[in-house]
Amino acid sequence: MAEPETQQQPKQVQRIAGTKLSLETGTRVIVSIDDLHGAEERIVADFVGMVHFEYLILRLPWLPGIRTRLVEGISATVRLVSNGELCGFQSPVITHVAKPSLLIFLEYPETVEKLALRKHKRVQCVLPVNLNSSHGDANGAIIDLSLSGCRIVVDTNDRNSLKQIVLEDTIGLRVPLNPDGTLMSVKCVVRNVCSDANRMQLGLCFTGADKNFLAALENFMDTVDL
Repeated sequence: MAEPETQQQPKQVQRIAGTKLSLETGTRVIVSIDDLHGAEERIVADFVGMVHFEYLILRLPWLPGIRTRLVEGISATVRLVSNGELCGFQSPVITHVAKPSLLIFLEYPETVEKLALRKHKRVQCVLPVNLNSSHGDANGAIIDLSLSGCRIVVDTNDRNSLKQIVLEDTIGLRVPLNPDGTLMSVKCVVRNVCSDANRMQLGLCFTGADKNFLAALENFMDTVDL
């Protein structure tokens, strides 16, 4: 007789008061801000400060069209890993400033959700990346990520040599996976290439990932997918 299937119990989400929120300056977070059409984009940001019980300040990277989305009152979802737990909360945008960096001010959250870390198959994100290859170097962005590889977008304006990248080429990536933004290196093999006049998308498989890289990658993916 077949053994009865054992159903996995759903992980319990713990909700705590926002007054217990503890964040260190420089903590890497993932912030999601809906656009006017309800689409969500997950952006890697840094926590740079707060006034307790009043507001939080995050530093965002400059991305095309980002300022048009930082509308007063629009909801932002913030995710991070703290003390071995995934934490997340939603807060309305108060305002933003463009100098000296792109900073957004969020209302202090009333509640914070916590969840034990778990593994994920694939997550979407926007994460800066440095690419180096025999056809040239470039800066780009990782747009989805798994433990085995990633998909990146690279601007090919004035970099026609990059369009020579083909399947099975080996390239190197430098990625700021750690909370302190330290760049970590990994070798990849190109599995997919898609390009137009101005940009190129590459599907990559990690081939030289060491234990430190994989540990940081898994921690980053847990943060993104809360």
